[in-house]
Amino acid sequence: MNSYKVKFNWIIILLLAGFWGICASFYPSLPDQVPTHWNIQGEVDGFSHKSVTALIMPLLPLAIYILMTIIPKIDPKRQNYSKFGPSYERIRNLIVIIMVGITLLPLLSALGYTIKVDLLIRIFIPVLFIALGNYMGKIKHNYFIGIKVPWTLASEEVWNKTHRLGGKLMVIGGIFALTGVFAPPTIGFVMVMTGILTPFLISGVYSYLIYRKMFG
Repeated sequence: MNSYKVKFNWIIILLLAGFWGICASFYPSLPDQVPTHWNIQGEVDGFSHKSVTALIMPLLPLAIYILMTIIPKIDPKRQNYSKFGPSYERIRNLIVIIMVGITLLPLLSALGYTIKVDLLIRIFIPVLFIALGNYMGKIKHNYFIGIKVPWTLASEEVWNKTHRLGGKLMVIGGIFALTGVFAPPTIGFVMVMTGILTPFLISGVYSYLIYRKMFG
């Protein structure tokens, strides 16, 4: 069986290159040190040089897009991409869009725009998580994307059952994490981490239990 041909979308490539150009144009106007990390109280506690934030970080969405286009061609399970190729491409695009937002926010903040960067990131991540959860059940056996624990990698049936459950848990966990936006910062941070980590923990335990049940 031929592998699914995950293609480069040159319009997206040009848009991402244009995004880099826009960020690079901010360089002269930026302070030497740009805030790039916020603690759970929403206070800046980390900085990077403007060359990193305006010239290097904006390349990440493009790099991720290219990497996620190449990976299916070299994955040992590449023939399975024919079973979920369109879903994979949507996942790739979602991740790139969120990365563009996360990259842009610190630059706009440093340029003087009033932006609650930490709050917006606490929104972006759960939204991405919810979106990914909707596609998780469609992802077939592969070595690159999904819930990759020994028991899912060892059995395609365990993989499929785990991902059907995991997708539902990710949507629930993402919604729970998103409600943390309305909580005080410390509680909100705990809610985000709980909503994101718990689905993977439960899915990992579930994959082990059903593997043991199936194979002893």
